[in-house]
Amino acid sequence: MRSVDTKTVYRSFFDAVGFFYENGPRLILVSLLWFLCSLPVVTLGPATLAAYAAIQSLREGYSIDRSHVRATLRRHGLSAVLLTGVPAVFLGISVLYARQYVASRSALTLALAVVTTYVAAYAWLLLVPTFVGLANGGDLEPELRSAVRWTGQNAISAVMVAMGTLLVAIVTGLLTVAFALVFAGIAFSFHLEVLLGPVTEQPEDASSPYAESRRN
Repeated sequence: MRSVDTKTVYRSFFDAVGFFYENGPRLILVSLLWFLCSLPVVTLGPATLAAYAAIQSLREGYSIDRSHVRATLRRHGLSAVLLTGVPAVFLGISVLYARQYVASRSALTLALAVVTTYVAAYAWLLLVPTFVGLANGGDLEPELRSAVRWTGQNAISAVMVAMGTLLVAIVTGLLTVAFALVFAGIAFSFHLEVLLGPVTEQPEDASSPYAESRRN
């Protein structure tokens, strides 16, 4: 994953919008499938990973490589479920502490609510580079380490990515049906653009499962 500055994040956002405009029908399909598959909630992780893999294959080969999507889910589908459960658990704990603070006005419970909320937000931030790496053919443990390192080295950019994603969610959410049809396509393209850069800048990894699938 490349190091990025705020200008790169800003440019990547508009590049992602342009990419969506150029590949609208396929990305709308990816967005809709992601939305429908995420409705059971516990499937949010695998659905998100599959969407990343589909969009990355579209970026690389100008078409959605379904075999790459299936291979990615077979390798990391269960891990995706567990990974998305981590921030959800901490968010739930923070809500419980917040409710307890309202009832008791205890400074300790307020502090615990703030800390667990921060941990949940940080865990959500880590999921983006981790899922991007997995969708690009990486292995779980190296991609987790890389996500921690990237987030630490690019803290401001990581926050900007989160804010940009939230902006897309709010705008498409206000348009109701647009969230299901547009959000995943733009947001995940944005994440891939930030972390991997334009396709021509990406180094070819001959050992990656994705590179192997493209050769076959």
